[in-house]
Amino acid sequence: MSASQTTHSAPLAAAPGNAPDVHVDPVHRVSYHFEREGEDLWVHTAMEPGAHLPEHFHPAVEEHWEALDGTVRLKLDGNWRELRAGEGPAPVGRNVKHELKNETGAVVHLRTRVTPAGHLEEFLTESARAAREGLYNARNLPTSLRGVGWIARFALQHRDETVMTSPPPALQRMLLPLAARIGREG
Repeated sequence: MSASQTTHSAPLAAAPGNAPDVHVDPVHRVSYHFEREGEDLWVHTAMEPGAHLPEHFHPAVEEHWEALDGTVRLKLDGNWRELRAGEGPAPVGRNVKHELKNETGAVVHLRTRVTPAGHLEEFLTESARAAREGLYNARNLPTSLRGVGWIARFALQHRDETVMTSPPPALQRMLLPLAARIGREG
C-alpha cells in the first residue's frame, strides 16, 4: 500500500489487477481515486454514511456529478436536491456553489467528470493527506498552528480553481496571506 493509501470501510471498485491509488479523507468521510481522459479528470468518490463535502465553487472547471448507487444530497447555488443513481449527471458550472452530503446509512459511490482537469486531483489528494494528519477538523478549521499555516498556504495555492465559501471569500483574501506567514513561523 502506498503512502497515499490507508484502509477504509468503503473501498472503491477497480478493475481486477488494475488497482488505483485510493486517497482516504477521514475528516470528510470520503475516499477518492482518479482517472485521466484527455484534458478531463474522472473523480471516483465513495461517501461513507455521514460524509460531507462542504460548500465550495470552482472558478476554472466544470463538474458533472453522478451517483452510481444510492442517493446523496446535492446543494447547487443554495438549493438542495437528491442525486440518485440512474438519473444521469448533474452539471455544476463554473462559479456555482455546491455541497454534497450522504445522509443515508450506506456508502454511496459517485463519479464526477471534471472539465478541464486543472489541479483538482492534487487538491483532493493533498486535502486527504492533511485530513489523515489531523491538520483540520470536520468544520474545516485548523487544529494547530501548523494546521493554520497549511490551510492558508493550501487555500492560496488552489484559489484559482477551488474556493471554499466559509469563511467568506472576501475575508479569505484578507486573512490567508497573513495566516500563511504566521503558520510558517510556527
